[in-house]
Amino acid sequence: MNRDHGFSLLELLVSISIIAILGTLIAQVFFTTLRTNTKTEILKELKQNGDVALETMQRLIQAARSVASACADTGTTSQTLAIVDDTGNTTTFGCVPDGTVTRIASTSASGVEYLTNKTVTLGATCPVTTLQFVCTGGGSASPSIKISFRLTQTGTTGVQFEQGQLQFQSSVSLRNTLQ
Repeated sequence: MNRDHGFSLLELLVSISIIAILGTLIAQVFFTTLRTNTKTEILKELKQNGDVALETMQRLIQAARSVASACADTGTTSQTLAIVDDTGNTTTFGCVPDGTVTRIASTSASGVEYLTNKTVTLGATCPVTTLQFVCTGGGSASPSIKISFRLTQTGTTGVQFEQGQLQFQSSVSLRNTLQ
């Protein structure tokens, strides 16, 4: 046989099959990387918002003079926490609806200050399990506050890799209590 010109049909089919398999593998790697990046960005946003809210509440509680909310030796659980600062002003932490999202906010005489942005939410109606303050102590002991909340990404689709939810928890004691 004289093979001076071109490729046989079998050679072309093998080449096309190899290219198709390689293309499929490369596409899978690309989409997996894209999904991982999306999930990482969602979790990063949740972590940043939760950390800012938690650190702000910890700082204000540590600097507070007293806890205005109920605080029993056995522990009192509530969705809000009211503290009194050195100047006698009261600040209350809790869930505050803001349009379509429920955010963590501090409310004082100067108004409402949101501690989380609109890209994360505590849930549609702020159920009891999404934000809790447990105050123990009181009496002669310095009150200790356990803060616990769960943030969820807003506007996520039903696709698992585009959803995110993180739980945050910390305990803090008042430093400037009145004895």
